[in-house]
Parts: sequence; C-alpha cells; structure tokens
Amino acid sequence: MANYCYNEIFLIGKDEESIKELKDRLTGTYDKFNYLNGWCDYVLKVRDDFDYNFDEDKRDHYFYGSRWFDFEVEDNDDNTLQINGDSAWSPMEKFTEELCKVYNLSGNLEYSEQGCDFAGITNFDSFGETSRQEFTYSEYEYKYLDKDYWIENQIEWLKVPKDSGVSKEDIDEFVKEASKYASEEDINKILNSLNQLK
Repeated sequence: MANYCYNEIFLIGKDEESIKELKDRLTGTYDKFNYLNGWCDYVLKVRDDFDYNFDEDKRDHYFYGSRWFDFEVEDNDDNTLQINGDSAWSPMEKFTEELCKVYNLSGNLEYSEQGCDFAGITNFDSFGETSRQEFTYSEYEYKYLDKDYWIENQIEWLKVPKDSGVSKEDIDEFVKEASKYASEEDINKILNSLNQLK
C-alpha cells in the first residue's frame, strides 16, 4: 500500500480565462482515464481526447509525480484556483510545473508525507520552478503547521515505555536534529515534560 503524500497546489492566473479553462479540464475528467499520465496529458492539453492507451505510453508511471491523485478543486476567485489532495508516495511537482507553463500561471506546491518523513514548498512561474525548500516532516510540522502540536507529538513519541526501545541515544538524536530548526525553548519544553514523567 502506498504512503499518502498530501499536496496543496495554489495557482494564480493573469486573467480569469486561463483559470476557467484549467478548471473545466480538471473537473469531471479524472474518472475517464485509468492512469494518471493520460489524465495529466488531457489537463495539460497534450491530448484532447480520452483515448489514452497505457500500453503505448513509454514514460515512467510517475512521470507527473505519482501513479494516482485523489484531489478536490477549490475555486477561490476569478484568478485563482486551489487543488488539494493525496498522491502516492511523492508530490505532484512535474504536474504543477507544467500547469504553470501551459496556462501561463504562477503558483506553489506545498507537500508533506509523514510516513517517509519529507515535506517541501516549491514555487513556479510560467517558465518553470523558481524556488524550492525541502524539510523533514518534523521540521515542516514545526515551521508551518502547529508548534504546540509538534511539541505534543515529540513528547508522545519520546515518552513511550523504556522497554519499547526509546533510549537516551534516541533522545540525544532528537535534540541534535530538532536543534537545527526548533527553538531551545521548545526543545526544553519537551525535555522538561519527559523529566516530569520519570
């Protein structure tokens, strides 16, 4: 079973026509294809039909970033569009980059995959990638999601009974890694909480 990589794709168009055309190609078309490459080709105007033949496609099955994409489209206003959803194992980076090129958009992809411990934010314009930030999932959770939740998660992970395998070395490794991005104050909250549990 695949690990689910969460994707938030936010797109901005110079005019509402490009966003409308993209929304029309995104909406109600995914189920017409058995494979992601064929659907992405359709959305990206590589093809205008639904006659995709998997056996004739020599590209990697992850060409656009994944083997499948379970998503929802949010229509924010006339010039913006948001696509949120899960993909298998990896983010929809190639697809997002091509959307920006084909529809003359700027946008960003924010993605996270807790099980494989990675996350990132990639920005694009109509020429391609403009910037990239990559993180461990823990660093992303701390910086972009919820610090209090991150603190609680670390305490829960580190406080498991000693006979289950969490050692002093594990705590030392946590401190070493977390010190690269978290404040000393937040790390100390975790360590103090663990000391109170002893």
